[in-house]
Amino acid sequence: MGHNIVGLLLPGPCDRRAVTDWDVTEAPLGGGLSLAHLTHYYTAYWQARRGETGLLDLPAGLPPVFPRERVVLRLAAALTGTAEPTFALVMTDYFGGAGDQWACVFTAGQRTGGVRTVNDALRALGVQATGGTDEFDTVGLGRHRHTPDRLDRYEDLCAELGI
Repeated sequence: MGHNIVGLLLPGPCDRRAVTDWDVTEAPLGGGLSLAHLTHYYTAYWQARRGETGLLDLPAGLPPVFPRERVVLRLAAALTGTAEPTFALVMTDYFGGAGDQWACVFTAGQRTGGVRTVNDALRALGVQATGGTDEFDTVGLGRHRHTPDRLDRYEDLCAELGI
């Protein structure tokens, strides 16, 4: 069974208005976190639509489909209701136990450190593993195995915008 997600891990529930304004698919997690699913097409589309420019300060070694658009900072700010949000941008790509994962943590809107594991990112967000499980299982990320199909439409929307 696979695990393929891309998303923002955010402290607390997401702002309801921002969820609607940004067409976010949100999933509440344990540990007081929320997962906002996205894809690189989603972030490219919203970057163009919101008139944002530039790329995130990301370390080398991330896959080509890891979201890089600077609009992610604006999205995280809207979802958290803070001007300089703290969050993690994560990606998993596993099938049958083989694969990889990547995470970047942003504190007060600035990237802190290099590429991390999802567990490292969760610890940076204050999650403590409980009950003999790791942080990933403590917050319930295993229940969110795939990016929702509804985000597939952003590939066509990007094509319509010529991006």
